[in-house]
Amino acid sequence: MTEQPGPQRRIADAIRPAMLNGLQDAELIGAPGTELINAWVDWIASVVAGQVVEPIAAERDAFADRVDTLTQVARRHKEGYKDAARDVQLLEARVAELEAEVTQLRPPGVVLAGPAVEVDVASATGTPSQSLRDRLRAKYPATAEALDRRDAEAGPIRSAEN
Repeated sequence: MTEQPGPQRRIADAIRPAMLNGLQDAELIGAPGTELINAWVDWIASVVAGQVVEPIAAERDAFADRVDTLTQVARRHKEGYKDAARDVQLLEARVAELEAEVTQLRPPGVVLAGPAVEVDVASATGTPSQSLRDRLRAKYPATAEALDRRDAEAGPIRSAEN
């Protein structure tokens, strides 16, 4: 008897005793031998299926279930991202509207330096006032560049029908 790896050895150990007992002194010639051999082949196939094929099928089914779950999660995240991108565009539009309102309400050359404190930018720095967006870009250039790249890659938001 040769040394066999794990699964092969388990199958051989399950089949060997029954084969030795069942085929001992058996007549394997002719029609009765054919029936006996066919019965043993069927039995061996069922042992192999139970020991090898069924566990692999169960593992494959469990893997397919995990893939399905991850696919659903990815779809939900994609929808959430689209919703968030739409919200960002709406908020950016609102910020632009509010900046325009503030610019119209503020006297020329005056910028808010903090809560309820106005600074005359022209007299303090000699430069014209900047929009909120420009001031944020000046203070956080790396963040502004990343947002610009993201906006350029995203392009316009498509309608909900897509």
